[in-house]
Amino acid sequence: MSQSPVLSCPQMALKDLQKNDTVTSFAQIIGIQVRLKRNGEAYARLILGDQSGRMEARLWDGVERFREEVEEGDFVKYRGVVQSYNGVNQLIISEIRKTVQGDGLDGFDAAKLIPSTENDVEQMWARLNSLVKENVVRSCLLDLLTSVLNAHEEKIKTYPAGVEVHHNYRGGLLEHILSVLESALYFAGKYPNVDTDLLAAGAVLHDIGKLEELSDAVRPAYTSRGQLIGHVVLGCELVGREASRIPDFPEDLLVRIQHIILSHQGQPEWGSPQVPKMLEALILHYVDDLDAKLNRFYRLQKEDVSDSDFTPFDRHLGRAVLKIKPGREDDVPLVASG
Repeated sequence: MSQSPVLSCPQMALKDLQKNDTVTSFAQIIGIQVRLKRNGEAYARLILGDQSGRMEARLWDGVERFREEVEEGDFVKYRGVVQSYNGVNQLIISEIRKTVQGDGLDGFDAAKLIPSTENDVEQMWARLNSLVKENVVRSCLLDLLTSVLNAHEEKIKTYPAGVEVHHNYRGGLLEHILSVLESALYFAGKYPNVDTDLLAAGAVLHDIGKLEELSDAVRPAYTSRGQLIGHVVLGCELVGREASRIPDFPEDLLVRIQHIILSHQGQPEWGSPQVPKMLEALILHYVDDLDAKLNRFYRLQKEDVSDSDFTPFDRHLGRAVLKIKPGREDDVPLVASG
């Protein structure tokens, strides 16, 4: 593995790489798995990422030294060639190292490597606060939400909603919270007997524990508390602390909010300590799950640049996904005639 700059190079987007391209560029290490070849020697399966998406890579040689010097989340400079395996492009890495101070002269810019939301963060933040003020009537709940949002503004604006599964990019947490809140408010007006205040609070706070579960926005990884406790319980505790600072915050209301947080993942096998036992908790669970799955669908369709009509099998969704190509005319009409 080279210890000096491989070559002078511009930043090349992973999504633009084609079969047989030889490339020298920069990326972030999203994932590392060390595996064994048939002869027993180690090789590394890497996931490289930039703002355009992700790509699998293979490092066949020098794995031991690579693992001593590079960790998940590191920015690297690499040289490789694009090959196709089962119809999917992957990089075969010949040289790779962590970025160094002088790489900025060759085009390295960490901000261009971090996948980010496609939406304007400040506009999303303003809309989130506006929806809270317009729809939350109880003063104690409005105080709670305002306190949490103000105290954690920078993290909420920049954190991803997850490391891998959904909204896993800078600003993804804010995007997810806003989307869930908008959908929750729709269902609050569609069905009778829904406590809009309570449902809105649950939408804003259901994933707030991820601010303690994840390490940071630039190199997000699971913290020790995140791995040992998890964002569901961490969020329940955080909301309890914030509510204790508000004079005479109703205990029964706090318990209901915490139930929504504890049950929002729906089933014990999905990491939920409780199943939804309130109307608001049930709505929140399904809205949250739908938003996560739709985001996953969208990202798979956007990031797969192969010629196949379907993406590769996705283990999180348990299926391959049909890709929608611009200008595509499907054989099956959307509306039957006659």
